[in-house]
Amino acid sequence: MRLTAMLRVSESIRYSSLLFLAVFAIVPFIWVISAALAGDASSIWNFPQALWPVDPSFMWFKRVMDEIPLQHYLFNSLFMSLATTLFVLLLTIPCAYALVFLDFRWRNALFILFAISIMLPSELALVPNFLTLSRLGWLDSYAAAVLPNIASAFGVVFMRQAFQDLPRETLDAARVDGAGEWRVLISVAMPMVKPMMATLAVFSFVLAWNDYQWPAVVLKTRLKMPISVAIYNDLTGPFATSSSMVFAALVLAILPLLILFIICQKYFLSAPSGDIE
Repeated sequence: MRLTAMLRVSESIRYSSLLFLAVFAIVPFIWVISAALAGDASSIWNFPQALWPVDPSFMWFKRVMDEIPLQHYLFNSLFMSLATTLFVLLLTIPCAYALVFLDFRWRNALFILFAISIMLPSELALVPNFLTLSRLGWLDSYAAAVLPNIASAFGVVFMRQAFQDLPRETLDAARVDGAGEWRVLISVAMPMVKPMMATLAVFSFVLAWNDYQWPAVVLKTRLKMPISVAIYNDLTGPFATSSSMVFAALVLAILPLLILFIICQKYFLSAPSGDIE
């Protein structure tokens, strides 16, 4: 009975912790959506009344789309995020495969360098990357906003762990049948790690979509700005007209990420397996 009581206390603590974290994670989103829908903006700073929109209306969304080139900003973010995600996958997957299955000198040292670089702050590379792109004459271009983000050390470490969990017998069987390493990677290994690839793709897309600092540094033309920079430049500051417009723009900026998660959720929820589809 004492053991049963301890188990119940342990479960209560875990569920209470989960509930506590869920409240802190969800309430800000509820507040943003409520403020964006509130026709009467006078109550958006009064809690808990602010968690429910007063006089619900889509007027703030309409004003955002009428007063700033929102579609252009969303296209910029979508283009840069997709490009970043595509190149991250193209670079990190072969690199991680090589670190696991190819025997070459300094392999472990190279992996340690990748792991160490994850712990370094991104601001450390800000000045070197800026000077490099400046000398190449690529500032204020989509390439300048995308290229520094495609070298993902996290992606290499993440995919390396995914490849390490694969059954080597399956890959060796493909090699015995005459498949080269590229064929083994594309036809055998990658189908077996699709959930991890989808996870890396979503992480890369979200990081690129939410990136503010680097695009704000290298982009100067207004119509090249992503949505993260454009919301701050156009809707905040001393000449801002309405906080509700900022909240409405934030909701519109979040929608593509929600759609992406809905599309990819089956990969998150699926357990990795050794079966080749």
